[in-house]
Amino acid sequence: MKLKLFFLSMLAATMFACEGMYDSLETYYGEKVYPAKYDTIVAYIGYERVEIDLLQAGRIPTDKINMGKAKQTLIEYDDEKITIPNLVSWVNVTGLTQPKIYRIKVSTVDEYGNRSVPQEIAVIPFTESDMASLEVVSPRVMTSPTSAVVEWPNGFGDVLLSYRGLSYRYTDKDGNAVEGSRGDNPRFFVANLATGKEYTLNMKYRVIPKVNGAQILDTLVLDRTLTVNVPTASTAFSPVERDILVKNGVTAFTFENTARITKLTYPVHANSLQDVFYFPNLKELDLTGGTLFDVPELKYDGREGAKITVGGGPYHPFMRKVSDIASNETVALRDLLEAGSLEKIVYAQNSMGLDEVLAPYAASGIVEVIPAPAESRIPREYFLDGLVQDGNWKTEWEYPASNPPEPTGLNNIFKVKAVGRSSTFVLALPREYRYNVASYKYLRMKVYAPAKSEFEGDYGVWQRFWFRFMNNMWAFGGNSDFGQEYWEHGRDDFKINDASLQKWTDFKIDISNSRDRHTRVIVVNIGGEPSWGEITKDLTFYFADVRLSKE
Repeated sequence: MKLKLFFLSMLAATMFACEGMYDSLETYYGEKVYPAKYDTIVAYIGYERVEIDLLQAGRIPTDKINMGKAKQTLIEYDDEKITIPNLVSWVNVTGLTQPKIYRIKVSTVDEYGNRSVPQEIAVIPFTESDMASLEVVSPRVMTSPTSAVVEWPNGFGDVLLSYRGLSYRYTDKDGNAVEGSRGDNPRFFVANLATGKEYTLNMKYRVIPKVNGAQILDTLVLDRTLTVNVPTASTAFSPVERDILVKNGVTAFTFENTARITKLTYPVHANSLQDVFYFPNLKELDLTGGTLFDVPELKYDGREGAKITVGGGPYHPFMRKVSDIASNETVALRDLLEAGSLEKIVYAQNSMGLDEVLAPYAASGIVEVIPAPAESRIPREYFLDGLVQDGNWKTEWEYPASNPPEPTGLNNIFKVKAVGRSSTFVLALPREYRYNVASYKYLRMKVYAPAKSEFEGDYGVWQRFWFRFMNNMWAFGGNSDFGQEYWEHGRDDFKINDASLQKWTDFKIDISNSRDRHTRVIVVNIGGEPSWGEITKDLTFYFADVRLSKE
């Protein structure tokens, strides 16, 4: 009996102690267990769609995503629900055709259908209605009686869109359908048009629209038309290189007048070739100056009344245009070449910077590139006395030299007497030109120096030459549009050894440092400008065959 009473009392105590043991769980009764949610939401606008990034880790493969019990992805907007059977780092939501705000929610879902707390974002896609209101930059149209150029001189893209290319189509005067496409440069040439007629160009622009200054995801195509009115023969135009055209016999700047001209000649120092567009029957182009143009002259008004002119006469291969002709000034030439209108172009190698433009047409014979010869002599009209710069640079000249020593086989012999303490002569080009170092790496000359007795004592320093290279001499800074790009060889780099005195000796000076400079002046100083006194004896030198050379 006592044992029975013990068990009953223990049972009562246990029941009393367990009363209220689940009270702490009552607070959570009915709560939902959420799976892990995506940790970010960022949207990128496309055409009638958006791409949404969902992980801060970036766009990674599904098998690299571990989010506990979360298994699926749910996308919700408006009345749409889209379930993706796995976890993803980003989604592409399509079919957003309305120009409105879409509020998109993205959740994860576990195997029991429990959803995570959603990530939500509001987006406005780019739609067809936005496309309809999208405007492109209007092109500039240049016309002649037989052709037209469509171009965007200030660029195509703007704050509303970026340009990615275009295609065009038109029907020429013979009824032929002509099609073409353009990449980075939208400019295109329209040929074989009838004078005085109207033409419609159909164009498809490939563009990327911008929203709030940022490009959308998609490249779109805009269909547009352009009307071109071809002028009549009596229409006047404004030339870029008026003087050059007048020299070619153009008496009036109308298409009627230019239609009779089939050949044009341009000097090497021409700045633009755009006017060739206005010559509908042009077949031949000479870019060497031919016999029609001389090299410009440059007048030096120097010290002690020294007045010397350099330049004039024909073009020589040792010179080139001081700066390559700008690419925007050659597009008309490229148009005619692409259209097959030109039959012959003559061009001197490395003269105007057109070598790459013309190279594709050399093999067919359309372009004749005149190669630079092995050497190119510098004639008298490009030499001047250093006196124009400084009284100490003075020399006495005789050209051609009378009774020069051993003259057989030599050309252009100068007799130069050192007078000033820094006696110098100068090789100078007009300001429109520079030395053609792209073709010629060396300055070469033959020198005949006095006997050793003339260099005794302090005069030994005169047994050398100092070569300096520059855009302009210091007293004539206005002769260069490119500032000063000075460099030099050392004062002792070109000494005359005793064994070479009183005999013709070849000097070879490397000028390759001038290749990317605008070097148009070479200063040749006799003696390296010693710091002492004046010359009191006869130091007479002879120079011959001063030239630029490949080897």
